[in-house]
Amino acid sequence: MKGTALLLLLLFACAREDRSSLQRRPISPAASSGWARLPLDAEAQRQLRGAWIGDAAGHSLPFLEAREGLWEPRSLPLEQLLLGRNAEGQPTAEFSLKLPEGWRVGERETLKLDLDLDGPAPWVARVEAERQREGGPFIAYDPPSPQHLYDLSPYGSRRGLDLPWDGQRYRLTLLASQGEAPRIRGLRVRAETRPEALEAELALDGTLGPEPARPRSWRLTLPVSDRIVGLELVLAPPAAPLRPGIHVGEKADDGRFFTCNDLVWNLPALNSKASRIALPPVQAQTLTFSLPEGATPLRARLLVRRQTLIFPAEAGQAYALHLGGEAKPAPGNLGALPSIRTLAASVPLGLGAAEPDDQGLPHREGADQRARPWMPWLAGLALLVLGSAAWRLFRREG
Repeated sequence: MKGTALLLLLLFACAREDRSSLQRRPISPAASSGWARLPLDAEAQRQLRGAWIGDAAGHSLPFLEAREGLWEPRSLPLEQLLLGRNAEGQPTAEFSLKLPEGWRVGERETLKLDLDLDGPAPWVARVEAERQREGGPFIAYDPPSPQHLYDLSPYGSRRGLDLPWDGQRYRLTLLASQGEAPRIRGLRVRAETRPEALEAELALDGTLGPEPARPRSWRLTLPVSDRIVGLELVLAPPAAPLRPGIHVGEKADDGRFFTCNDLVWNLPALNSKASRIALPPVQAQTLTFSLPEGATPLRARLLVRRQTLIFPAEAGQAYALHLGGEAKPAPGNLGALPSIRTLAASVPLGLGAAEPDDQGLPHREGADQRARPWMPWLAGLALLVLGSAAWRLFRREG
């Protein structure tokens, strides 16, 4: 029995830490000291769990993952509010913002506008937004896709929009796409820091095909999993406003169903189209959507926004993103700091090629986990020992 105990100890001693999965990605040096933004690529995004940022000596730096509401929003009162119609009879609103003491333009990066609108439904209106910087003319805001407000009761409505906070004064104009554009009776403005909105979304085509298991459904698949934040769905015209059913994940029992707040449509006769469906961020490779009878997708692309890490960087210093193991904890909590207005102006840093990481921490395994690969051998050895003992007893009794 002593030999058996010694053999077991030797087997446990053979379990070693595997460092082959550890890697680090050099980070391009920051041009100036301050907040630094580090957008992840697809490979780093998939390994975000357990990631940490270290300096040249391997010390862990505190960082934040960009997310909505990272800093507390702030409601802003309006000044010089003008409501009415322009020369073409289109509803307009023009206003400036009263800043809290110590604040400057852009103290939060985004303005969230909620409009009080009055008009008989149904209606759809495209928003033209302009902003004026100090001493200059009004400059049009040109978003990646047109912004629409609508009231299609009982199917849904949208009465709010987001604008960058980079102007002293703003002007909004509503252009009717369907029905009559509503009158603007008032509006409320909230300043928000939304670091994820500073990064451009990627529209990935993927592979689109029918979903055999579900009627009137289509599956859109990426080559590898990515951080999906929305669906760009162009319907074959004519298609009135509708709300698709959305399921994200490979199988129904391991995915997530989402209730869409956005409507999509395509009505060339009215020069009106909406194709964007926003989703909560989810790491996945496949999205399935269903449409009512008669609706057909003309084109579909997945909208991806990879996570951005935010950390304090010194100019010219060497940093690296460590992946593949366990996170090395950094002291303190950056979230306790107030918003930094230069965040929007900071140039994003880049990730270099992967290299072996001698500073990384391999995954720690308990004794039971280390022993698991040896369990069949241990069980066989135990059977041999018990069998031998039983045989000796049998021979003695014989």
